[in-house]
Amino acid sequence: MTATTTAPPRTKRESTAGKKSVALGASPRVSLLPPELGQRNRQLGVQRSLRLALLGIVVLAAVAIGAAWYYAFTSGVALAQEQQRTNDLLLEQQTYADVQQIVKSVEVGEAALRVGGSTEIDWQHYLGLVQASLPPGVTLETFSVDASTVTQQYPQASVPLQGARIATLQFSAASETLPSIPDWLVALRGLPGFVDANPGTVATSEVGYTATVTMHIDAQAYTNRLNATEQSASDGESSEEKAE
Repeated sequence: MTATTTAPPRTKRESTAGKKSVALGASPRVSLLPPELGQRNRQLGVQRSLRLALLGIVVLAAVAIGAAWYYAFTSGVALAQEQQRTNDLLLEQQTYADVQQIVKSVEVGEAALRVGGSTEIDWQHYLGLVQASLPPGVTLETFSVDASTVTQQYPQASVPLQGARIATLQFSAASETLPSIPDWLVALRGLPGFVDANPGTVATSEVGYTATVTMHIDAQAYTNRLNATEQSASDGESSEEKAE
C-alpha cells in the first residue's frame, strides 16, 4: 500500500520571492557573472578615478613649478639689466666728477656766506640812521659797537626785565646848547632792532656840550640780504614754473 502526499500550495508571497520584476516590453536580461567580478570592476573604476585625480594634481604642480621658474627667470634677467644700467650710469657719472665737485664747492661757499651773513649789520647805514635821529643842531662825534659774531653769542644782561640783545652801541654827540636827552631817546626808538637806550653823561666841551648814550639792539637789525637774495631767486624760479 502506497501513500501519496501533495505539497502544500505556495502562497503568492512565496511564489514571487525569488523573482525580479521586469518592466513590461523590456527584454529580459540576466547577468551570469559572479557578484565578486562586478565588485572588482567597481573597485577598478574607483582606482582609475583616483589615478586620474593624481595625474591632474601632478600636472597642476608641474604647471605651477614651470610658471614660478619662468617668473624667477624673467625677474633675474630684468635685475641683471637694471644692474648693468646702473653700472653704465655710474661710469657716465664719473665723467662729470669735476663738475660735481665744483657744484659742491659752490654750495659749500653759499652755505658759508649764509652763515657768515646771518649776523651782518650794515653799520654805515645804521650810523646814518642814528645821525638822522639826532635833534637839530646836534652832531655825532664818536660811535663804537660791541656785537656778536658767527661763532660767539653776545652776552645777555643779568638785570631782570631787560630784552635780549645782539649788540651794544655807544655814541656821543656834541651840541652848542644843552641837548634834550629825553627827546633824543624817544627818537632812537624808531631805529631797527631797538631794545633800550640809557643816557650817559653830559659834559662841556670846546663846541658846547657832549652827551653820551648807550643803546642795545636785537636781531631785527640784521640785514639778511643773502637770505633775501635766495628767497627772491626761489620766487623767480617758482614764477617761471607756473608760467610754463
